Amino acid sequence: MKSKQTYAILLAVLAAVFYSVSIPVSKVLLGFAGPTMLAAFLYLGAGAGIGSLFLLRRKPGDRTDRLSRSDLPYTIGMIVLDIMAPILLMNGVERTTAANVSLLNNFEIAATALIAFLVFHEEYQSGCGRLWF
Repeated sequence: MKSKQTYAILLAVLAAVFYSVSIPVSKVLLGFAGPTMLAAFLYLGAGAGIGSLFLLRRKPGDRTDRLSRSDLPYTIGMIVLDIMAPILLMNGVERTTAANVSLLNNFEIAATALIAFLVFHEEYQSGCGRLWF
């Protein structure tokens, strides 16, 4: 149990490090590529990474749930927003300082939680039970 917890903490810290470095590195890379091209490369890299993990961690006989027809509007919405978001982010990085974008990007976490709570009526569940905002 302790090693699983340590591993999870290590992964969370690594994710935070990579997340915090992504905007300043993107600012440097914008000197070599336009915002739309850089957004495409970022998502290409993310897709390659997740695809690799999927192939490496998949066990024989595992079946995943298929999307139903009722999931289609949400899936289309997610695809459209996932195309727009990095393009708009890279345009913002190109027009202002990396420090400003990093600070504004941290608002994404709070905004996501608020949208989940207000629009989708999500509840926060901790190890001590449910908490409502």
